[in-house]
Amino acid sequence: MTAKDALNLVKEDVEKLEQFLKDDIKTSVPLINEVILYLLSSGGKRLRPVFLALSARMCGYKGENIPAMSAVIEYIHTATLLHDDIIDGAKYRRKRPTANSLYGNDVAVLCGDFLYSRSYITLTEYGAKQVQMILSSAALTMSEGEVIQLLKTGDINLTFDDYIQIITRKTAVLFSAACEIGGRLAEVSEDKIKALKNFGYYLGLGFQMTDDILDYMGNPEITGKKNGTDLFEGKLTLPVIKTLEKTNDSEKNIIAEIFKKKERNYDDLKVLKDIMIKYDIGKISEKTADEYINKSLNSLNVFEDNDYRKALIALALAMVGRTA
Repeated sequence: MTAKDALNLVKEDVEKLEQFLKDDIKTSVPLINEVILYLLSSGGKRLRPVFLALSARMCGYKGENIPAMSAVIEYIHTATLLHDDIIDGAKYRRKRPTANSLYGNDVAVLCGDFLYSRSYITLTEYGAKQVQMILSSAALTMSEGEVIQLLKTGDINLTFDDYIQIITRKTAVLFSAACEIGGRLAEVSEDKIKALKNFGYYLGLGFQMTDDILDYMGNPEITGKKNGTDLFEGKLTLPVIKTLEKTNDSEKNIIAEIFKKKERNYDDLKVLKDIMIKYDIGKISEKTADEYINKSLNSLNVFEDNDYRKALIALALAMVGRTA
């Protein structure tokens, strides 16, 4: 099964989500409507809702609550991206100007707050108590992750465990919540719920690692993101951590001096990439991401084979082999 085949399996669920978003997000404040519509139409792949829908359908769910729960996940995810862009001073995302660059930081912050508030209203209206707790906890954990990442900016002593802690909170927790909710909607057994949580967790880690690799090794024409964004923001990610594990003392000092700078530039990026190429860090980092995806796939062994299970596997593999 291809990734395209997998997406087609839940095409109707995603279409219902898009309609739900348009109906649910409307407010009496035109500017909020304008900004939120801009954000939600930014070309995102709706990956988290897709995994929620596939998880639910794999478990036999026949109900109508997928669009509402998927919307809550999209609100939380979009609000997080919005606040990330403000903190990072980002000008572009997915080849389009960021909301903060178009409307200003004040408006962007308040619209992010609106999305969080809207998520809780929708969650209260449509979600069972257990689902409310899952998503509320995920939102809280993601906020903690942003603070930890901010505190660790430019910290050359960041360990791999520190990195896992950050990307767990930033990325993996919402993927895990999406897959778990799919199982909760279908009311499957707790061992299957745990398997779905683990699937989403390891998937999220592998996904973020791949994204961090592409930041250094990807083709900007395909990814829509200039190389070195993480470096310029002072974020130590998987490729840098793996590089520091391989380098000699002289090279470590060069990298440390780069991250000590108030601002880094493309000359710094070239120096760092040359060191990465010397030690074949791209392949080393990809191997690490693959290990987490394999853990993710192994979590699905408790489920009977069906098209939705095949789809989850196909998408998980595509996410680490993707170029965008």
